[in-house]
Amino acid sequence: MGDRSAQINDVLSPHCQYWSDAVQSRLALVDDILHQVPPSTLSDATAFNLVNDEMSAMLSVLRAVGSRRNALTLTCRIPTEILVEIFLHYQRSYHEFDVPKGDKDKHSALHGTSLGWVPAVAHVCRHWRTVAHEHPRLWSNVVLHMGRTWAQRTLALSKAAPIVVSLSDRLSCGVTTIPNAASLLPRPRRPALEPSDVLVDHLSHIRELELHGCACACSALTWVCVLEAPAPFLEELWLRIDPHYPGTLLDAPIALPENFLATHPRLRRLVLEEASLSSWVPGPRPLTQFVTLTIAAPDPRHAMSRATSAVPTREQLLECLSLMPVLEVLCLEHCLPAFVSAFSPCTVSLPRLRVATLADRVDRCRQVLDALDVPPAAVITVRCWSVSPPSELDCLRILPSLATHLSRPTGSGVPHALALSSASSDGRTLLTLTAWRAFATPTVAEDCETYSGPKALPDVRLDCEWDAGDPDMEQRALLRACACVPLADLRALSLRTDAAVWSARDWRATFTACPEVTHVMASDVPAESLLEALSPPDGGAPLFPELVSLTLVGVNFVRAEEEAWSTLASALVQRQKSPACVTILDRIELRACTVAEDTIDSLKEFAAVVVWDSITDPNSWIHIPRDGGGDEEGGDGEEEAE
Repeated sequence: MGDRSAQINDVLSPHCQYWSDAVQSRLALVDDILHQVPPSTLSDATAFNLVNDEMSAMLSVLRAVGSRRNALTLTCRIPTEILVEIFLHYQRSYHEFDVPKGDKDKHSALHGTSLGWVPAVAHVCRHWRTVAHEHPRLWSNVVLHMGRTWAQRTLALSKAAPIVVSLSDRLSCGVTTIPNAASLLPRPRRPALEPSDVLVDHLSHIRELELHGCACACSALTWVCVLEAPAPFLEELWLRIDPHYPGTLLDAPIALPENFLATHPRLRRLVLEEASLSSWVPGPRPLTQFVTLTIAAPDPRHAMSRATSAVPTREQLLECLSLMPVLEVLCLEHCLPAFVSAFSPCTVSLPRLRVATLADRVDRCRQVLDALDVPPAAVITVRCWSVSPPSELDCLRILPSLATHLSRPTGSGVPHALALSSASSDGRTLLTLTAWRAFATPTVAEDCETYSGPKALPDVRLDCEWDAGDPDMEQRALLRACACVPLADLRALSLRTDAAVWSARDWRATFTACPEVTHVMASDVPAESLLEALSPPDGGAPLFPELVSLTLVGVNFVRAEEEAWSTLASALVQRQKSPACVTILDRIELRACTVAEDTIDSLKEFAAVVVWDSITDPNSWIHIPRDGGGDEEGGDGEEEAE
């Protein structure tokens, strides 16, 4: 190896002399030309151009030599296939890197955009740029929002590879859709490609398509018409429709073509927001790759000016779902079949379903939920409503179906955490039931923070709304919800109601059979009645004997000569004396409560940690100063310092 290197050096050793002689001979020729031409016929610009041409030629030679040198570096000797994979990895993880400030300034035009990865890949050397330009996968995410130039460039580099396209035309209706917009000046927009032209020209190799437009014929309807043509590579479609502001323009009904499901066999994810399907009849072949089906049609209660969305029959919906054996996410809002009173034994098995969300009338939601055979661990969310219900039984007729799902055997068992709330406003009542199969006990550090229930996503959630602001009916609905849900293994409980009456008797009658509850949070009316319910009865089982965390929200402890405070203190003293109860709680939290500050210290006799959202403003109704002398300047200053 040493002899070979010596031979190479001997052959190329006079390189300095060679290049020096070549340059000198060329410069001598240039000098001769400049001297031979009379000054009267040779302008300064011509002379400069002659020298500049020579400099450009020399720079070209230097670049050619530099290319030879770059070809010997390790980065340029990486096989092209591996280099492309490195580029793709950097492209996917670009946003996770901390770009140096100097690089941000140097490439400010691309920094922060979806093309921010380009300078680090295509602006390093000619070889890297060539490799990047020749591999369409790097340019599959077509950039359209940065103007016509970038759009045309990325489309050209993507060639015929499957591409990802995002089209937005939310301003196609102009500023007339914005209230009080007459004085607004139009914002300048970059020259962009026509979205419809992009769809027509490239639909044949689009893999992921996102469309965002307004509910009018000038954008969304045009896009939908283009989708009548088959897209053989289409795997994901996300169609988002923005309704017009009330009182401006009418909303056009937006629905996908009737043949959409039949002409897109590779479809894996379909998300429609404020849009729907024209037909639920699939093609002859199963949609074996379908994993996500989300259809959120316009809410018929609010979209008064929009035509009624097309809804399938019960048989059509079940047949369509039966052709999606690997479905994992199902979300159907305002597009469920009309209720059929005749019994039907037909069910659809979705063994891989992880999330199911239904939103519609309560009878329609129950009809669909009862027809689905889903795994026990599936997360179910139901948002339903009832119009003029005769009783709470009509509103909560879906509860038995949800309770059956909660009672199915899983790794976590029956619910360990439950949250119930009800609120009434403008003659309408909203009841929310949330259940978790697992409950993780907060750590010691978390005990010092605000407690709001389990942090994990719930396994079952029910939002039921009805147009009857009746407090008695609201109370009966809460009791009905508690009666339907399995409560024996509860560890955590949260209860909140605005208008319904919830007495200490209700607490004992409903939750005495829950001996393992350790964390309780009560708000407003239930919080005040809980103070009395916590006192152990004579000769009976105490409520929540294992209680270690008590959170009270919205209680007025100074009203009626601090009657509520006396009730709480008396209950805690009696629980300490009872051998069946935990004597010292882990924590007591008072949130948004009217309470005298000096009484907070007395709670430390009953709990290791006392959490209180104290307010330093002594004039606030929520805070009663310790000395009662809020008008004294010195007292105010001392409280601020603390």
